[in-house]
Amino acid sequence: MMRIALSLVMAMIGAAPAFADDILLRADVAAATIYLSGAEVSRHADLAIAPDSHQIVIAMQDAAQAERIMLSAPEGVTIGQPRKITDYPIAEGVLDDPAQAAARAARDAAELALTQAQDDLALVNGEVRALEAQLRFLGTLVGDGMADMDPDRLPQLLAALGAETARLERELHAARIARRTPEAVVQTRDAALSAAQDALDRLNPFGVAVDAIAFTLDAPSATEGQIKLDYFTQAASWSPSYELHLDSETGALEIAPFIAVAVQGSGPWRDVAMRFSTSQPDRPRAPSALWPNPARLIDPVSPQPYAISRLGAAPMMEAATDSIAAQAVTGLAVTHVYGSPVSLDNDGRAILPLDRLAMQVAREIRAVPRLDQTAYLLATLRNDSGAPILPGPARYFRDGALIAQEWLPLIPMGAEAELGFGPLDHLRLVWIDRSLAEGDRGIFVTANTQERRIAFGVENTGTKAETVRLLYATPFAEQEDLRLSMTLTSQPQTGDVDDLRGVQAWTLSVAPGETKLVEMGLSFAWPEGQELVWQP
Repeated sequence: MMRIALSLVMAMIGAAPAFADDILLRADVAAATIYLSGAEVSRHADLAIAPDSHQIVIAMQDAAQAERIMLSAPEGVTIGQPRKITDYPIAEGVLDDPAQAAARAARDAAELALTQAQDDLALVNGEVRALEAQLRFLGTLVGDGMADMDPDRLPQLLAALGAETARLERELHAARIARRTPEAVVQTRDAALSAAQDALDRLNPFGVAVDAIAFTLDAPSATEGQIKLDYFTQAASWSPSYELHLDSETGALEIAPFIAVAVQGSGPWRDVAMRFSTSQPDRPRAPSALWPNPARLIDPVSPQPYAISRLGAAPMMEAATDSIAAQAVTGLAVTHVYGSPVSLDNDGRAILPLDRLAMQVAREIRAVPRLDQTAYLLATLRNDSGAPILPGPARYFRDGALIAQEWLPLIPMGAEAELGFGPLDHLRLVWIDRSLAEGDRGIFVTANTQERRIAFGVENTGTKAETVRLLYATPFAEQEDLRLSMTLTSQPQTGDVDDLRGVQAWTLSVAPGETKLVEMGLSFAWPEGQELVWQP
């Protein structure tokens, strides 16, 4: 009942002369361009006014977050400077949209039904209390009046008291049974009221005091049209996520991108025309300032940290590093225009699918036997989609099976990327130090020679032949005093892979049930008194 009384009070406030010239409007979100951080939002409101000077008040739950506000109105009217106001009083429900109005009506009906049920229960409780009071009174008669009672009349009185007590007990028992029904009704209707209130709250209606954007509007004649309010807010963002589906037999890769939208504190967004931009409006517009960076000689005994700090070399280097990192994504401004209006859920969120990308990838089975136990399937793709693929969380599927949930890196337009699609358990990797098995002196020795024999390769326990690219970091010597001799039973197809010195690559065809090994013999020699630090 307090809610109803408060509504009446607020309705009277809303009709007070202080607000007689105010025109209160609700402007729902009609369109938005959402950035990776922030959004440009457009709200529209219908307007019908008489010729006069008016104050327009547009209630907005995110009015406090609105920046760079711009207004437009029908021709012939003059608009004043917009300003933000807080805690503007309104009547409860006066700005409800149809869904909110229906939910509020359902809440009010549930509240009225609960009140009626509570009234019915109160009547039954009154009957129960009356019968309980009568029984207590009979109890006092028996306790206080029996001592002075004429013995001849005692049996008659006891019989009358007993009969009356039995009658009252029967009626009280019946009343308590009858109370169960209204009690259950009260519980049911109380739960229904809670559910109705929750349903209304989930729709984020305006309260009885709102934040708003206010401005004056001078109309020389009666005017009908639309008010458009555009502004920027930091309380909105989007981020990409992906599903990657690889057919390991054909090399067909399908990338299913999704957009995750998040908006905070702006009220309901329904049927909004959305655009998603990869631009970041809060990024720097210009490169970092560059200052001279002279070299200085200082006394090593008396260092002068103040002089170094005054030069600002370290802070300038940090700023330049940040600038380079930010500018590494220059040119990624792409806008996705979503094909249908978007409605966010009650928490201001939505997951929206984008058009899928179909690509053909080069597949490679890669084995690193010194570090891994199995070979892995890799896919190399070229991004020819016409837009960059932004970084984001991704789920990786191989032949329909989920094999990983990891981060997808940035893949610029035209760039290549190598993606892992999980282990191949039927390709078991082998690494054997045969010299240790023969009782060698160990990895760290103080003698001036060492002989080692290493075997590494792949075992195929599957049912079909596989072509495996095997990588191994073979040793090399950079010091003149260290002499190294190496023999290999199979010569690598590629040396210094990815410009990594000593990293060799073999292409092995491994039949079902076959094990392919590469034997490596090593001989080291160095001057007396020095120590070899190396491990295979």
